[in-house]
Amino acid sequence: MIKPASFEVPRVGSGSGRGMGRLWLLGITMVLALGCVLGVNLYLETRETQAAFEDFKDSQVKVAVAAACVLLSNLESSPTPLPWVLRDLQPLEQPGITRLFVRSPAQPWISLDGLEVTTPTLELALATKGRWFSVGPQEAVALGLPDRTAALALSGAMDRGGRTWIVAVAGTAFREPDRSMHARWRLLASFVSMGAFLFILAWWALRFQKQELELAREIELRELGRQKDQALAQADRAGTMLTLASGVAHEIATPLGVISGRAAQLVSRMPGDERNLRLAQTIQEETEQINRTIRRFLELARGGTPRVEDFGTGDLVRAAATMVEHRFHKAGVDLVLDTPPELPGMRGDFQLLEHLLVNLLLNACDASQRGDQVEVRARTAEGRMVLEVTDQGKGIPEALAERVMEPFFTTKPQGQGTGLGLAIAREIVRMHRGELGIERLQPRGTRIRISLPA
Repeated sequence: MIKPASFEVPRVGSGSGRGMGRLWLLGITMVLALGCVLGVNLYLETRETQAAFEDFKDSQVKVAVAAACVLLSNLESSPTPLPWVLRDLQPLEQPGITRLFVRSPAQPWISLDGLEVTTPTLELALATKGRWFSVGPQEAVALGLPDRTAALALSGAMDRGGRTWIVAVAGTAFREPDRSMHARWRLLASFVSMGAFLFILAWWALRFQKQELELAREIELRELGRQKDQALAQADRAGTMLTLASGVAHEIATPLGVISGRAAQLVSRMPGDERNLRLAQTIQEETEQINRTIRRFLELARGGTPRVEDFGTGDLVRAAATMVEHRFHKAGVDLVLDTPPELPGMRGDFQLLEHLLVNLLLNACDASQRGDQVEVRARTAEGRMVLEVTDQGKGIPEALAERVMEPFFTTKPQGQGTGLGLAIAREIVRMHRGELGIERLQPRGTRIRISLPA
């Protein structure tokens, strides 16, 4: 059954979905970017804190070396240097910040106030024989320092008897944690400020996008309504076309029968007149051809399907050209056929495809001027058979290019066209699982391309 051209209904909101998807992607990208910035800054701040702590440890080592120099000076000037050492080292000690401890060969660790200090931290530091050590908050408290990370530096000196004296300097890193904490708070404040700014920016973009999507949705709904109206109008025209075609076919069938009968009578009455006999037989054959075409269209209008038969592509083109050659001769237009003999065959309804080519050739002839040329070219492309009808006419106006296949739409003067030729041609092509396209040539001319399964 011949059906009106279908159209694709756009998915309302599809653009909205894509817009929301882009917003989500933008939001995730912003969050990842903020996370990367925060991570990098935290890493750099941690590295800076570690470097500052290393500098603090170096300063503690320097204090320990200075204390060892004081100790060595006392060892060289006094046989019993301990009281002098404790007195001379007191300027290096800062209560709550830096504490010094001395270990003589015959005594355990003592503080500068002469009290014995029994903490495993000093013994462990002495046993490892290092220059400095990190001290945890609990161990720092045992050394008389605040509950914070501290550094312990050791240095030694040898007395006249070859015995080793050790000075330990324990200092609290009170500035580094505070500085690190302040830096992290500043970093967090910057991160929150940047996040708030980006959030406001994203909120504004989302609001703007929402308005844009609502407008796009409204436009899509209007376009959908317009396309539905066009589809209904086209379906109505197609129904009218089928009704008209059925009525016209019925009305034509009776006079065609009369013409065929009279031609048969003429054939029987002119047994010796070869010329007139041939003319009468031609009338009879062409009348039967018209009758077959009418019956085929009536079958399709009632829901029938195209016949399937094998035939040569060149045979199809030549048969269509034979039917229209008198029109081309009368109009003074040359008809050129380009059908290589090695072309593969085709499969389909020969009569319908012949009618299709006849319609296209007649349109090309009508669009041409005397002396112009119309070419029919057959070729294969990507496993399909391509038929092209090219004329040298003035072409189809660009503004009307999308409407030329609508039923009852024609660019010919009133009374010279019905507007059904291309509409019927497109339906015949679709019945054969093919495609029909129109190309405007420069500076003038039109090419109609039909692609069918080979």
